[in-house]
Amino acid sequence: MPVENSTILIVDDEDRILFVLQNALRKLEEGIEVIGAHTAHDALRKVEDEGCDLVITDLIMPDMDGVEFTERIQDIENGPTVVWMTAYGCRSFAAEAERLGVYRCVEKPLEIGEVRQLAREALLARRSGGDSGEGPS
Repeated sequence: MPVENSTILIVDDEDRILFVLQNALRKLEEGIEVIGAHTAHDALRKVEDEGCDLVITDLIMPDMDGVEFTERIQDIENGPTVVWMTAYGCRSFAAEAERLGVYRCVEKPLEIGEVRQLAREALLARRSGGDSGEGPS
């Protein structure tokens, strides 16, 4: 099943990570739009104004952490599927991830192939009506 006509939003305050992930996910499939945001506030505006299907967000950011950001986008009707990424270990965020229905949590450093596969799985799950992944890993 194709995932074209989907929009992925990458949120990370580190330019290098944002650049690499945006470029890697643009190659996922023809017709996928990948946008980026350096702050959670900017990302929140993009979700509200433009909409998106999948958000891949860092958990530790200077303006608002990924948990609060996820809580805020959940208030948006038909909000996006959310994937967390962190360098601090997903286990410490497992309870919050489960409470918020996060599709998956992945640990940095990220493997590009793994991120592409995860994005594809999350978009397919969203299309088929099930948006829960395997939970935090």
